[in-house]
Amino acid sequence: MKIAVKICKIFMLLLGGFFIFMSFDSFDGTDSVWNMILEFLINASPGVVLIALTFILWHKELLLGIIILVGAIGLFFLFKFYRDINEKWITILTVEVPMLTAGCLLLFSNKNQLR
Repeated sequence: MKIAVKICKIFMLLLGGFFIFMSFDSFDGTDSVWNMILEFLINASPGVVLIALTFILWHKELLLGIIILVGAIGLFFLFKFYRDINEKWITILTVEVPMLTAGCLLLFSNKNQLR
């Protein structure tokens, strides 16, 4: 179980890195340099927050699991994934499923440690 928890944490770091990597599309040359940098910072902020939370709460699986699970549910409703699932299935598989899986696994592993 410890290996699965560590894999989930590393996967959350990779997901945060994916968010940051996808933010580089801000530099398309249509705006001024400062506007592109600001757009990049705004788009990369969820990835930075996810990476920071994972590092800060590395040894607190229960709290990290709750935050990731609440974040996944919040993203589901914020971006209205429940509408047009056929069009958004790639995003659901890329973002929602890993976050829900990691959150549930972190909560489940902490439940087993309390016994």
